[in-house]
Amino acid sequence: MSVIFGVRKLAGEVVKEQELLCLATISERYAPDGTSVHTAGRIGMGFQPCHTTERSHLEAQPATDARGNLLVFDGRLDNYQDLRRELDFGQVDIADSQLILAAFLRWGEACFSGLVGDWAVALWSENDHRLYLARDHAGARTLYYQSCGGRIQWSTYLEHFVGDERAQSIDEEFAACYLGSLPIGDLTPYPGIRAVPPAHYLVVQDNNITGRPHWKWMTNDKLGYKTDAEYERHFFFLFKTAVERRTGPGAPILAQLSGGVDSTSIVCMSDFIRRYEDSAAELVDTISFYDDSEPDWNEKPYFSITEARRGKVGIHLEVSNRNRTSEPHDSSQGIYVLPGADAESLEREKRFQASLGSKGYRVMLTGTGGDELLGGVPTPSPELADYLVAGNFKRLLTQTTAWCIANRTSMLHEMGETVTSVIDLYRRPHLDWKKIPPWIKPNLRKMCVELGRRDMAGVGRFGLRPSAICNGQCWWITLETLPHLSPPLLFRHEYRHPYLDRDLVDFLFRVPREQLVRPGRRRSLMRRALKDIVPVEILERRRKAFVARGPIAWVQASKDQIEAMFADSLAVDYGFVDPAALRSCLQLTLRGVDLKWRRPLMNTIAFELWLRARKDYRIPAKADTQPHEFVLRQGGADKLHAGRIAV
Repeated sequence: MSVIFGVRKLAGEVVKEQELLCLATISERYAPDGTSVHTAGRIGMGFQPCHTTERSHLEAQPATDARGNLLVFDGRLDNYQDLRRELDFGQVDIADSQLILAAFLRWGEACFSGLVGDWAVALWSENDHRLYLARDHAGARTLYYQSCGGRIQWSTYLEHFVGDERAQSIDEEFAACYLGSLPIGDLTPYPGIRAVPPAHYLVVQDNNITGRPHWKWMTNDKLGYKTDAEYERHFFFLFKTAVERRTGPGAPILAQLSGGVDSTSIVCMSDFIRRYEDSAAELVDTISFYDDSEPDWNEKPYFSITEARRGKVGIHLEVSNRNRTSEPHDSSQGIYVLPGADAESLEREKRFQASLGSKGYRVMLTGTGGDELLGGVPTPSPELADYLVAGNFKRLLTQTTAWCIANRTSMLHEMGETVTSVIDLYRRPHLDWKKIPPWIKPNLRKMCVELGRRDMAGVGRFGLRPSAICNGQCWWITLETLPHLSPPLLFRHEYRHPYLDRDLVDFLFRVPREQLVRPGRRRSLMRRALKDIVPVEILERRRKAFVARGPIAWVQASKDQIEAMFADSLAVDYGFVDPAALRSCLQLTLRGVDLKWRRPLMNTIAFELWLRARKDYRIPAKADTQPHEFVLRQGGADKLHAGRIAV
């Protein structure tokens, strides 16, 4: 993805070009296609493109208009043709950034709700001196910001804020959420630095920052087609469109292909699209991960079925917890801005890049969201809760009976589960103290409880049907799994998620629950709609494999090193962790007595390793800075400069 960044200062102050150019050098390793900056008094913006689509070559950013508005944009507008017509551009091939500026002139801040695609944008309104920072509905593009003394800085990359790691403290709310395995939301490890929430835009005026949603993740609207076939045709069309939008002409694309139905469906739909247009068309390349040491993750037979059917073998890469270490990574080559790395992380990145060969892949397709949005979890609660709240007791009795037969449960049990789920959905968001790891210090535990009440999906619940609330909760949980929460250090791909396509999600959130999941039949709509293009062995697979044994086996094998690490722990020094409680839970986990703290325990280990790497980090000397070529765009004139810029 491209890099966008900028600074807004107080009235009367001036943003200097050198400030932006210093920021540009920090992220130039991720910006293969140059750098452009633009300053205009108190506002300055920078753009470092990474071209991944044909249309991205139309961009000349930072973009301006006749009113003095200024914009930087990272992403892809999928509805650019509709916007061209609505904004009276006809068939003129205009860049996405110029479309957004024109949309802002026409509709003001309401324009953000009309942008369909994967995007992040910073827009300066010269008329009222407002800065807008916005992300698409799914947060497919990152965007961070910091406000300090009237100065606002923003960037798609956290590296622009980090600076000298040794001088940085740790945000306690982030530490609480990360150690407790709670949703991170808009938090970062760095105090005062936040992410713009997905589906929101921020309005910055003077020292005030106001956040507003531009897309609804919960809706009472419900489709009422007469036949299953209508739902199937509509889903097929929208899924096809979602894949088509993300596999068009541009940079080389690599699709993740596991043995599950989500990634397989994307690959098969891409093949269907390409072969429909040209039977001899080149098919998208794939990469498949496997781990022969994990008894519950034997994916080879399944992704091999898809490869045989399409007649194209992809890249196979072994990943295993056996290679995990309990040592921090070597920070001499840079620092990971978020926890999750160990001593082998850089080598894994290098092996991964080497496995890709020389094709220069810039885009990765993922199956993120398919399981969550399409009924991968066969629970009847949302459907039955809808009937209960609506007072449709006849349908409630009929469907409860059907689910009891399929699940081999009693009527009393299913009814009890339904009533409990309704109560939980409508009451105030809360977090049970018992779900917080006991080794987290009391002040952080209190933060966990307070943050647990700050539930994005819980805003305005009353009046919504239960399945709509479930959709909203599922949505924000899904967004916590996006790849940008663990960014690599050496190279960053642009990730695309067809299942998170806005038009497709809007449809799935309005589909009656019984279309998605039926008694004894999870993913009902998906299976019916894709039966002719996805191998039956994958489509009818009971459940995709999952990693369960590996992490615990690694902890058991590394017991002595982990105990030694926490005997002299930075997390303890920071006041985040109680070492005695941690050792107690670690022993229970190692003996297999209590595995409920498995994930928080892995997070705590990762957090400790990250703190140690930060401690050893030394900012590169100025003499090591390499010459950097950039374009300075000011007052409509472009000048090419080359010089040594010290960070």
